[in-house]
Amino acid sequence: MSQVQDIYKDDEFEGLLEDARMNAATDWEENFVSDLCSKYADFGRRMFLSDSQQQHLERIASDE
Repeated sequence: MSQVQDIYKDDEFEGLLEDARMNAATDWEENFVSDLCSKYADFGRRMFLSDSQQQHLERIASDE
């Protein structure tokens, strides 16, 4: 588990969240992205992200 600031540069994570929000196709994906957005709002770049969360987020954002 790593902090967002250790994985992504500058506003890269915010762009990824926005892409994922736009591409979320199921209720689960929408809730997942919404939860990450809420945590990011609370903790900012110090938010922790697991490898699994990162993989899901990047998959949704890339619309695979």
